[in-house]
Amino acid sequence: MKTKRWMGILLGLVLLLALAGCGANSQVQNEKKNESEALSQTQTAETLSEALDEDGPVLTPETGAADPEEKTTGDSKTLVIYFSYTGHLDSMAHWIADESGADLVRVTAKEAYPEDYDETVDRAKKEQNEDARPEIDIDLTDEQMAEYDTVFFGFPVWWYDIPMPMYTFLDTYDLSGKTIIPFLSHEGSSNGANARKTMEGHAANATVRFDDALSIRGGEVDSSEQAVRDWVDGLGFGK
Repeated sequence: MKTKRWMGILLGLVLLLALAGCGANSQVQNEKKNESEALSQTQTAETLSEALDEDGPVLTPETGAADPEEKTTGDSKTLVIYFSYTGHLDSMAHWIADESGADLVRVTAKEAYPEDYDETVDRAKKEQNEDARPEIDIDLTDEQMAEYDTVFFGFPVWWYDIPMPMYTFLDTYDLSGKTIIPFLSHEGSSNGANARKTMEGHAANATVRFDDALSIRGGEVDSSEQAVRDWVDGLGFGK
């Protein structure tokens, strides 16, 4: 009887250990599954963010022609030209213009980009794949452009390059002999990815000072006003 009782106890312990092991394995598998799903979601978010250089799908697109205050009206020899979708570049451009006394002109796509983030991502990629030149709205004549010596050139990194409307700008205006200084926002491509090659190729007769470019992560732009102004002053363009 004692032998049978001990055998029963041993079998019970083995069964308990087996159940505990199954439970632990199940917990580990669930944790790995959750980690995998979280990683996948993070990678997807990072891919979208880098695609349009923004923090996620909740955006505030800006469309339409340039505001009156952003038109070329002064006698400055310096121009700030920029493209903005969510407003990051809009802020940077205004700070640069204010600090330097430069004229300010905004480039917009004649066919406004959708308010839906994913749709804009798709359109931007399609335009890039097709090497498209979207029509742009811009308040700047060839005669006015000829008067500028220095151009601050602003853009968000879209699909590791400048947005295609800025290709249109580069291919439309004669920038020969001018100095071009880039400023950009990004969500990972802090060096502008392919932007340098693009600008040097499409503004071949200009001096592109990419080594002096200002690069700020999109999510940090709102708190970077002083850094932007200091950058302008450091380049010798402060008023």
